[in-house]
Amino acid sequence: MSEIYVRIEQRQVLARIEQAQPVAIIPIGAQGPRGLPGLPGGSSVEVTAGETISSGRAVIMDGGKAYLFQPGTPSHVGRAYGISASSGVLDGDVTVQIAGEITDASFFTFTADTMLWVWANGEIKNTLPTGVPIIQKAGIATGNRKMKIDLTFTTIKDI
Repeated sequence: MSEIYVRIEQRQVLARIEQAQPVAIIPIGAQGPRGLPGLPGGSSVEVTAGETISSGRAVIMDGGKAYLFQPGTPSHVGRAYGISASSGVLDGDVTVQIAGEITDASFFTFTADTMLWVWANGEIKNTLPTGVPIIQKAGIATGNRKMKIDLTFTTIKDI
């Protein structure tokens, strides 16, 4: 076996060539177009809705589609993916913010510096949900129409 260094477009690559093995050098293609910008202050993605989803709801991803997060559903525990930043219908596009802060969201009305929790159908409120042993945290309100996403889950006894 011998080693050679190949310089391609100002990158150095180590190639190991074993005896009787064909070698193919495949050029790197042109960079694709830049994606759409996310919401201010965070990262967002466009996904396909697996059901009708309203803006400002916690969602999970399942089979490549977004569904409303349901607290107390064992298969949803620890799987919160993000907060819907737009509405979507079955098999339509929905924007989901997965990190950072959601700002100027008309679908929120919060008091600053309060913890936010996920209720049934992914609804986000500043009070703890009742009747479920595992609680899905949504984040913290940073203003009347703002929230910082923090999708960690906990149990009632940890609060």
